[in-house]
Amino acid sequence: MIDRRHFLVSAAGFAVSAALADIAFAAPVAPFKLFDTHAHFYSADEAKYPFKPDISAAAKARALSTPITPDYLFKLWDQNGVEAGCGVQYNTTYYTDDRYLLDVAGQYPRRIVPIVILDPVGKDTPATLAKMARENKIAGVRFSGAPDASGNFNFLTSAADGAWEAANHLGLVVVLMPTRSDNKAALPAAMKRVGEIADKYPNVRIVLDHVGFPEPVADATFGLSTDHLALAKHKNVFYKYTTFLIDQLKAGGVDPRAFLDFAIRTYGADHFVWGSDVGNTKGNYADFVKAAWDSAADLTPAQKHALFHDTAAHLFVPGGRGA
Repeated sequence: MIDRRHFLVSAAGFAVSAALADIAFAAPVAPFKLFDTHAHFYSADEAKYPFKPDISAAAKARALSTPITPDYLFKLWDQNGVEAGCGVQYNTTYYTDDRYLLDVAGQYPRRIVPIVILDPVGKDTPATLAKMARENKIAGVRFSGAPDASGNFNFLTSAADGAWEAANHLGLVVVLMPTRSDNKAALPAAMKRVGEIADKYPNVRIVLDHVGFPEPVADATFGLSTDHLALAKHKNVFYKYTTFLIDQLKAGGVDPRAFLDFAIRTYGADHFVWGSDVGNTKGNYADFVKAAWDSAADLTPAQKHALFHDTAAHLFVPGGRGA
């Protein structure tokens, strides 16, 4: 039993208490080990790992009171049957300063595969990707953001060709998170562009965070646009099913179980991976796992293995797959 009297009655105390309760009472729901493709790490050691200058006060307070360290996360993973996973650089705290993530992954290479964030149009990005693949064994890079005034995402424009060419040569994963905006046409157009890039760079494995942000509506395609659906023919495009997406679906009145059934039929379980989004989505880690597992109730055992472990374990190769 955890003696809560040892904790100070403060915001930090409550945060630690809740975290330890999560660790103490979690139990695996799956009969096999899981692979979590979406875990964010951040440290309370601000002197060694400074936060980005424009970090919000709320994000800074959260990072300082409940840092996501290996000790913290591995206890949750162990209690919930998670074998290993991807450490995804956390833009909210560090943007492109990947030092903490790379230090964590370097210390625990059997459990953490790093996915860094770099400037997609930066002139040094191709060389940095090659260096990180060689020295830090990154499996990939993440590009995210909103469209510009013309509806374009910079990481999908020709300005980012150098980064894509480097990822293609190295055989890296490129994780994409083009976000929704007031421009309703921008996201479907981005999906069309993703298909074009997939054809141009066949040695890149593209992973769409949150399954490309479908509109959470209970229609025939569960908010997946025609351009989303057309990506099914591109076999180097994969889809990340996350707690963040599950929460959005529920908020929109969409049953995640029905959505996942449709998405698996559309794209195939061998093109789906699961990610908790721990460190970003608020809540109990055991609840994250259970919600995802419950939504997969209609899948076959082989499909569950693919979604929760096998696809990710083959997809995220430390150092890349090579040319």
